[in-house]
Amino acid sequence: MDSKFQRGEAVNALIDAAYFGRISRRTFFKALIAAGFTAAAARDLAEHAAQAEANQAAQLANLKNEYDYVIVGAGSAGCVMAHRLSQDGRSSVLIVEGGGTDVGQAKIINPLMWVTNIGSDTDWGNKTIPQPHLNNRVIPIPIGKIIGGGSSINATVWLRGDRADYDAWESTAGPEWGFSSILERFKKVERYAGGESPYRGGAGMIATRKAAPTHPATRAFIESAKAQGSREQLDINGGPSTLGAGVQDINVDNNMRRISAAHGYLLPALSRSNLTLLSGTQVLRRDISGGQCRSIVASLQGQERRFVAAKEVIVCAGGVHSAKLLMLSGVGPADHLRQFGIAVAADSPGIRANLHDHLLLPVYFASKEKMPPLMDIGLAGITYYKTRASMAGPNIQIFGRQEARGTTDLKPDEGYTILAGLTKPESRGTVRLTSADPLAPLAINPNYLAEPADVDAYVDGVRLAIAIGNGKGYSDLRKEQLSLRGANKAQIVEYIRATARTYFHYVGTCAMGKDKSVPVDEVLRVRGVARLRVADASVMPVVPCCNTNAPTLSLAERAAERGSRNPKIKLETVFQAAVRGQVDGLIVLRDPVLLINRPRLLTPVADNRLPAVYGTREFAENGRLMAYGPDLADMYRRAAYLIDKILRGTKPADLPVEQPTKFELVINLKTAKALGLTIPQSLLIRADQIIE
Repeated sequence: MDSKFQRGEAVNALIDAAYFGRISRRTFFKALIAAGFTAAAARDLAEHAAQAEANQAAQLANLKNEYDYVIVGAGSAGCVMAHRLSQDGRSSVLIVEGGGTDVGQAKIINPLMWVTNIGSDTDWGNKTIPQPHLNNRVIPIPIGKIIGGGSSINATVWLRGDRADYDAWESTAGPEWGFSSILERFKKVERYAGGESPYRGGAGMIATRKAAPTHPATRAFIESAKAQGSREQLDINGGPSTLGAGVQDINVDNNMRRISAAHGYLLPALSRSNLTLLSGTQVLRRDISGGQCRSIVASLQGQERRFVAAKEVIVCAGGVHSAKLLMLSGVGPADHLRQFGIAVAADSPGIRANLHDHLLLPVYFASKEKMPPLMDIGLAGITYYKTRASMAGPNIQIFGRQEARGTTDLKPDEGYTILAGLTKPESRGTVRLTSADPLAPLAINPNYLAEPADVDAYVDGVRLAIAIGNGKGYSDLRKEQLSLRGANKAQIVEYIRATARTYFHYVGTCAMGKDKSVPVDEVLRVRGVARLRVADASVMPVVPCCNTNAPTLSLAERAAERGSRNPKIKLETVFQAAVRGQVDGLIVLRDPVLLINRPRLLTPVADNRLPAVYGTREFAENGRLMAYGPDLADMYRRAAYLIDKILRGTKPADLPVEQPTKFELVINLKTAKALGLTIPQSLLIRADQIIE
């Protein structure tokens, strides 16, 4: 195994073990040093892990009956919601997850092993009903049964999608879901290795980078795609349109570690005293009465336990399970619910409908010689096409792989693969209950290829994949085409029906929109039930043309802003305040778990006037602006209050905040000196309060 994979697996396993109390702080610290972390970084991370483990143990030992927010599901969206809604230190948040917490196991850490999660203990084990247009095949529907959800078990492909995707959302649900809005949240999520740009985020929670840009198969793919009419766009996420040929991004760091939503959002928040993670606990239903959702009922150690939500219940169970939970709670098509004796709280025919998903299939090619060694996770270029010129955006995604895995005709290193995805299906399906028992299986029917237009579009996509695989770019690698050699349309259609499978991107069963016939409104409230929201891929009215993890995280960031009351201050406003002499420095606090992915660094900005420290527990002293509190969360709150006032022209002396006579710095001064860091009169502000 590659040394980077080995190191990545070791580090992630350590982090997981430390955050959930399976190794001691001392052991964790020593192991991090052995893995190459600096002493300062290892100390900070070990301290935070110990705090998180102790805090969660205390929270679970004193589990409350009522929280401000109750979040159902710690998947991609749930991790974002938990992080953002708890960050003010005031709102109590309970997040309930049916799966486990062991994100340190090899099949999750190592993105090359992602497929081994399917059908395992980290997958809920759903399947479709027989699909009549796919030769009556039953298709597995993998859904992550672990914190991080799909982001912990997927293939780590990181794509934003096309402007046309979000234009469609905007026409359905309003400008808050349009391209510019989603782009802003996408940038907030992402920490792209190539840095900040108008279309990329450089300081977010999820580390991303290009996958194998220098591998011979990647260059071969791009050159062949260009010959089929694609323009070269190496950064496929770097502009408003995806209609180009470039390189995929992956949410995998340079040590080959998966950076899931659990790693990026949930672990950093577990030290907060106002956040409780209740894992291994299945939510059975929500209690709805008088048109309001007051609580959830969960199965805790074999007993039913009710948790009241003082403000809201937020369902983040994903594209399939959110609809299931709503129907079990009496929200859905009335006739369907009555069929199973479920009392109807809100007749909502749109719940369970509009299920759709991407399809994917491989086309295999034999190589002249053994393929070059595998790089990164094996991806080798990507392109998009429109099968009709009148379409607003692409409906076909085609990408390459550096190997021929999945066929019995070749060993993996004896060929390469071109995969074709149908990314704008017109066919729609349903999710149906089979019983009022929460543990009973669902009847999942994506209704793949029910619309003839999908078949025609997919045939065009497969033909493009064949042309790319046979293109001049591959001439030095290609021996021969194996799949579909000389196939006519009828043979391609039969191949599609026999081999196409899910691309794991289920959306739409709780679709949002302005129209009152749609089950969820444009601020994600369930129509007909107060104090109940849905925030995950199930609310997407139309699936984007890309893999859905990044869009789901971006959607959740937007949803969290609805519940969060944290002040938002433009960074340029802070800079202007410094120029006016109100402040001389800026200290940006980052959650310490980010040290897993990035070392502490000093970055001069704004003509070197404002030093920005990306670290863990550094605070400012001896300045005109100073805040303190009984705990970290309260200090954040007071600092935000002071920031707001000073930027509005109020002097700190006028504020009703007690000023300490002595302020104990929580900073490693030796580390600060080694960084060349001096702290002048400074402005204390938390990173997630800045709109960059």
